[in-house]
Amino acid sequence: MSVLISSERFGDVAVDETSTLTLPHGLLGFEDETSFAIVPVDDDGTYSWLQSAKDPSLAFLATSPHFFFPDYAPEVNDNDVAELGLLSPSETLLLCLVTIDGDDITANLLGPIVVNTRTRHGRQVVLSEMQWSTRVPLNGG
Repeated sequence: MSVLISSERFGDVAVDETSTLTLPHGLLGFEDETSFAIVPVDDDGTYSWLQSAKDPSLAFLATSPHFFFPDYAPEVNDNDVAELGLLSPSETLLLCLVTIDGDDITANLLGPIVVNTRTRHGRQVVLSEMQWSTRVPLNGG
């Protein structure tokens, strides 16, 4: 089943229902935005838009960090795991928001979005691991 999402960037887009996400706490700075759709940018799935289902003008560029950082394995705290109802790592999708500033393309690895693929609920978590940053360059991005 598909869902119609309005976007200023793409017009009306039909996305598969499995591409919709609920983020009950929103994103940092956008706490009132709780419904999103993942709209692929390219065929290989490297980049996607996280399009607000409520605000056609709000979309965030996102990527799976594993395309660029194969060893990225953030430790999500037990409270976040419990709130998301995650039963195993296999039902977890990680997304990182991407920022483009001139020629610099960076990913927020400190605040990934963790999604339970079974329930399609997610949340942006802030990691306690200090090795990650909000602006990690994407090599070859």
